[in-house]
Amino acid sequence: MAEPKYTNEAQQRILKVVMLLAEDVITGLSPTQIASELSVPASYVTRDLENLKTAGWAMQSEETGRWLLGAKAGAVGVKVMHSIDRAERKVTEDRNRFTRNT
Repeated sequence: MAEPKYTNEAQQRILKVVMLLAEDVITGLSPTQIASELSVPASYVTRDLENLKTAGWAMQSEETGRWLLGAKAGAVGVKVMHSIDRAERKVTEDRNRFTRNT
């Protein structure tokens, strides 16, 4: 029996757009640059960027028209670090519980 195909080309492309935007968070990228890098039509990139904008993952500079990574991407990084910090505290508590002199 064949394995189910869950990978979706559009979803994979939008993740690639996020990664491209992460490479230049100061000046951003034009839709043309993104389309060229991904070898896709500009209309695909326009749709992807609008979806990312709606979700808070991308924003368009009013001054240049270029696209930048949005605040949600930074928020994910902060959440990851908080999660790691909580895990470290828990491990330290557990280690102390087992190594304390009674």
